[in-house]
Order: sequence, then C-alpha cells, then structure tokens
Amino acid sequence: MYIYTSFFIFNNVVMGEWSKSIGEKGENIVKFVFEDILNFNSLIENESINCIKGSKHKDKKAKSNRTTHGIDGLISYQSPLEDYSLDIGIISSKYVVDEYLKYPISLFKAHLRDLAQSIECFNHSKLKNNINRNFAGINKTEIFGILVWLSNTSDLNFDLVSKVDNILIDSDLVFDKIILLDNNKINFLYESIFRNKEVFGAEKVDFVYHNSGLNFLASQNNYYGKIFPLNYLYSDIIPLRIEDSNKIILSIFINDDYQEEQLSQILHFAKSFDHLNAVDKVTIKYRSYDSLINEKSVKEKLIKFPNYKLNQNLELKKFPSDFRNS
Repeated sequence: MYIYTSFFIFNNVVMGEWSKSIGEKGENIVKFVFEDILNFNSLIENESINCIKGSKHKDKKAKSNRTTHGIDGLISYQSPLEDYSLDIGIISSKYVVDEYLKYPISLFKAHLRDLAQSIECFNHSKLKNNINRNFAGINKTEIFGILVWLSNTSDLNFDLVSKVDNILIDSDLVFDKIILLDNNKINFLYESIFRNKEVFGAEKVDFVYHNSGLNFLASQNNYYGKIFPLNYLYSDIIPLRIEDSNKIILSIFINDDYQEEQLSQILHFAKSFDHLNAVDKVTIKYRSYDSLINEKSVKEKLIKFPNYKLNQNLELKKFPSDFRNS
C-alpha cells in the first residue's frame, strides 16, 4: 500500500508539472501572437474576476457555486474602424500536445461555454469599468471573446474552424462575438504579418483600415496604423502597408489557394485602397501560386485593370512557415 501511495503521489506531481508546462507553452504563444504579431502593448495576463452568476455558471461536477472566472488574456484599444468605439478582447487559451480531436464539437462547446460565461460576468465587472475609464470620448464598447485553441501535433494548416462552424449554440449563453483561432489561423497571421516585420522592420509595417463609413478619424490618418482590429480575425485576407526603400507596397495575403475567379475581386479590393499615399506596388500572396501555370489567367484578368502591369507594379506569389518554433 505504501509503495502504491508513493507512486500515486509521484505520478500526480509529474502530471501536474506536465500540465503546467503545456499551459505555459500555450500562454507563451498567446503572448507572442498578441504582442509580437498583432502589436498589442497592453496584454493583461492571468486576470481573475468575480462570478455574479454562481449557480448558473456552476460546473456540473462542482459541489458549490462558482465564485470566480479566470481570464488568460485581455486586450483593449480604440477602434480604427468605428469612431468613439472601444474594443475589448477576452482571450481563452487552450493548448494541447496531441492532435485535435477527430470529432471536436463536444469539447469545443465546453470551451465556448466557459468563455461565454466569463464574458457575461466581465460585462458587470470592476475590471471592465476600469478599462473604460482609460479611454475618453467612448460611446460604445464591443466585447470580443477569443478562443485560442492550438495543437502541438496537428498540421499547421489544420482547419478546426470548419469542423465546428455549424454547431447550435446553447440558448442560455450570453455573448455577442466569439472568434476561434486554430493552427491554421495563427500560422496565417504569423506568415503574413510577423514575417514581414522580420524582413522590413516592425516600424515599416502597418495594418490597412477599410473605409467603413464610421471611421472619419482614421481617414485623417490615411487609413493605416499599428492597431490590429479584432474584426480582421474573421477574415482570410490581411492587407498590409509596407515601406521599403522609400516605396509604398500594398501587400495582400490570402489564406487560400489561387483561384482565377477570385482574382478580379482581389484587384478591385486593392484598387479601393488608392488613398494609401501613392502605392508603388501591389503584391498578392496566396497559399499556392505557380506562375508557370497561373500567369496566363492572371493576364486575362488584367485586361480590365490597365493600371496594373504584372511583375512591375503588380506581383503574385505564394507564401510558406511555422509559428510554433519562434
């Protein structure tokens, strides 16, 4: 009995340390993503707030009502897409050593429920009030839940989102927006944003803001800047403004393979950013693009876009990399 008990204690300690190491790696990646890739200089980590719905939010296995919610990360900024609006991101980090589950819906719904309950109580917290007081002239606050669910083993381009995007959300959950970031999305942000910072320098790379009709203040600053709008996490297109040797490059990254029928839309999209202080070159980068195979179809599309000349002021390329070894 003594030997068994000692082994049990030892095993619990080892597993506890192992779980702690996994959690720390997930936290480090979240810190890297939101600070080094997305530019947030005010990431608050490992915060705790009071639960005001103790009975409702009680875990089924718990004997007593819930008293607190842990928040892995929290970010806030004045929106460049809507004047006088404050965006707050509540981040939940889930990092697993093994591959994503083949059928992840049940676990996803559990993660979703936990994050939604945190958001519900955050909306009535002192922490939210304190954040709001840091910003003047705010008429509106939007809360984004961000579930960062990553796998150490699954392929970098594994698309978890597509496996859970049609679920029915429980009617008792109270939230406006929750965004799922998986291996695919995080690696896309890494390859598009961080790699350009490495090449050109972080000070030379800006995010481009579309004209929403609600961001007059951003228009006075040429529709670009260092703040990454959380709404962009929904998109598979990231537009960057890059300064390179006194030239301005509009670099558009697309988290998809080259599609001939899509190119015209992307070129119209690029043209809509003509307000970017005289763009010298537009680069469009896909997950897969082969000039030997695709260049003919590109030239056929350019008939309607006489302002672009392929391989001069317009380039199409593919892009590759790995956020987990940074």
